[in-house]
Amino acid sequence: MSKLIKIGLTGGIASGKSTILGYLKEMNIKCIDADKFGHMVYQKGRPSYHKIIQEFGQDIINQNDQSIDRSKLGPIVFSDPSKMKQLTNIVWPEMKELILNEFKEIETTYPNDKIVVLEAAVLIEAGFNEMVDLIWVTKVPREVAIERLKTRNNLSEVDACKRIDSQLTNEQREKYANLVFQTNDDYEITKNKVQNEINYLLNNYNK
Repeated sequence: MSKLIKIGLTGGIASGKSTILGYLKEMNIKCIDADKFGHMVYQKGRPSYHKIIQEFGQDIINQNDQSIDRSKLGPIVFSDPSKMKQLTNIVWPEMKELILNEFKEIETTYPNDKIVVLEAAVLIEAGFNEMVDLIWVTKVPREVAIERLKTRNNLSEVDACKRIDSQLTNEQREKYANLVFQTNDDYEITKNKVQNEINYLLNNYNK
């Protein structure tokens, strides 16, 4: 059995990751959303759930259902980089474990599949890049990302800039990239690039 090719898809906020995912799904490529596991690790009973409460206290618990209230946790970690580091040190390792299990599940359930894509905004920051064979990065110029965020999320220019500045820059991500998609290009150009790359991998990888 040939090895499953694992592609990590990452990029800044509003950089067009969902556009690329759409093209991949049209080609019947399995896609894993890291956010799904990001939500899962906060669930009651998960190892991270208990560690987060131990670290950040009982005040972040929703009294109705004992879930972690992320609207209470958010201001704590976003206002203090050291607190954010404490949180990511808890949740990222468990997410990594869940993602690895998902890869194994796909290999077992779909032995004829040759490619799987992991979409993760924090692919590089969280070390998820160590789990994949290739890294695809989406990018748009800063001013385009700001305008997209203002329109899509109804943010002020200041808030849009804060969100963008809290992440890695395009240049930092590109150092890890095997392939870069400039998603403010014509949609057909981007779509053709995705299709050509996938077809190349299907025909040439593992041979």
